[in-house]
Amino acid sequence: MTEFALRAPWYVREREQLGVLDPAALRPAIQMYDDTNFVRRITADPRDSLAFDNDFDDVWSYPVPVNPVGRKGRARLTPWDFVTTRLRKLYQPSHNRFYVVVVEVFCDQPGLPRAGKHDDIEVGFVLRRQYTAVSGPRAPQRHLARDLMKQLAAQQHLPFDDTVGGLRDTRDLWWADYATRQRFSEDHAADIAKLDVDIREQGWFTHHDKSQGRWRQVTSDDPELEEETFPMWRLPPREGDCAAASTRSTWFGLIPTYSGEHYPVRRKPRPKYDTQAIYEIRCFVKQRPQRGKEKCPPRIWWSQAPTEPFRIADPMDPQGTSKRLTSITLPDLRRLAARAGRPMGPGGVAITTPPKSQFVFDPFNGIPKSGAIGAGGGVCTFALELFFLVAFFLFLLFLPIVVIIFQLWWLLALRFCLPPSASINLVSQFFAGGGGMAGVEANASVNAALNARLGLDVALLASATGTWPSHLAAGKDAQGNPAFPDSQSGKDLLQAVDPAAAVKPQPPAVEPVPPDPLCPVPTETPPRIRSASR
Repeated sequence: MTEFALRAPWYVREREQLGVLDPAALRPAIQMYDDTNFVRRITADPRDSLAFDNDFDDVWSYPVPVNPVGRKGRARLTPWDFVTTRLRKLYQPSHNRFYVVVVEVFCDQPGLPRAGKHDDIEVGFVLRRQYTAVSGPRAPQRHLARDLMKQLAAQQHLPFDDTVGGLRDTRDLWWADYATRQRFSEDHAADIAKLDVDIREQGWFTHHDKSQGRWRQVTSDDPELEEETFPMWRLPPREGDCAAASTRSTWFGLIPTYSGEHYPVRRKPRPKYDTQAIYEIRCFVKQRPQRGKEKCPPRIWWSQAPTEPFRIADPMDPQGTSKRLTSITLPDLRRLAARAGRPMGPGGVAITTPPKSQFVFDPFNGIPKSGAIGAGGGVCTFALELFFLVAFFLFLLFLPIVVIIFQLWWLLALRFCLPPSASINLVSQFFAGGGGMAGVEANASVNAALNARLGLDVALLASATGTWPSHLAAGKDAQGNPAFPDSQSGKDLLQAVDPAAAVKPQPPAVEPVPPDPLCPVPTETPPRIRSASR
């Protein structure tokens, strides 16, 4: 009876110069793509994938408080920056990132012969999570979290601000980087000894009818439960492969990074995949019973090691949302008005008000001071454009309020406005001449231009309770100092909201394509020179 063993695919071993017996070769490989035709790409050539950015983009990072004094450009607008770990980070499909796991199957015999001739096997994988529970006194946890952040910030040359409190990222940060944690534990053994840490490997188990799924310990032996598995498909031989390469048995499967499923935790719904857990993948080979023994259970062989651990980014992860541009055009009021004169169609947003659930108030006298619950039970249909216009109006109304009340000036660096004017040049010249934020209002042209850059057209307003420059001049940072004290700070803000200054992201690097060792390229021999006939 043939036994099977699983290894990283051949091209990964070639890139890293690994033998099939090396410990690093025991891990199935995770590959990354940035378009939806990744299946076509991997089946055409499995070596064709994107390289992970291990410095920032594709590793888990944490926000830490920093002192913006002395920093340059956009960095001086915000009191926060990232420290990075070495934990892999997988993004959502909505972030334009797609991932597959790849494994190569061998016969578990001396020399590990390739299993290409076997067509009686199925290959799949399970997604496991490493659940970590930290209990114990809160003081050591806070101390560990702050000291670990300080250490990582120092290693990455960030000016950590030690005056900010409330940093309790122990559970997240502590388990994100095993190597850092090992070094850190030697210096903080006293605090660590006070904590009780429980680590469990969990799988997603359901009943046989696929109902009531939840994370459970893998050691569970309940016969009524079965662990969720994901299929893998065998890669076809590449065009132009030599005969030896066709004897490989290489398989790939799509890694799920999103699910709409939830499960109850203390009567509250929790998403199946969250941003707190650390996940790993284990692949398996299942061999169907031989003819005549169909009632026997299939034999299963597991990969000796899981993939590298990873976390899944939140759908609203700012690094993820920056990877895909979403364009929305506000409804054209002229077209909307013209449509209002035509018969109403069936489309739109139909909202049903349940019985005894209708909000009744007077909307014509400012903010309502009283209201009542009406009978309800009706259905109203609104044009989708109407909903969007009102929502965008509320966004424009409350954005300045949120920025000014909470002094979150860095929020302004997350917007880009393109007013139909050359206002950027006028404001740039003003700041280049040494003018500060306090002097902007005195210059009517510069004041109007800077307001236009920040999305406020004061020329159309009969009276205004304040303009962006006046509020920026009065703005304070977390320490109570002026947020925009000089012309350089004005330059930094202007560049932050200038679309022309946006850095175009570089396409991800492509993994190197090693030559197939089973298909050596013949070296060209010099042509023979025939001797002239006599």
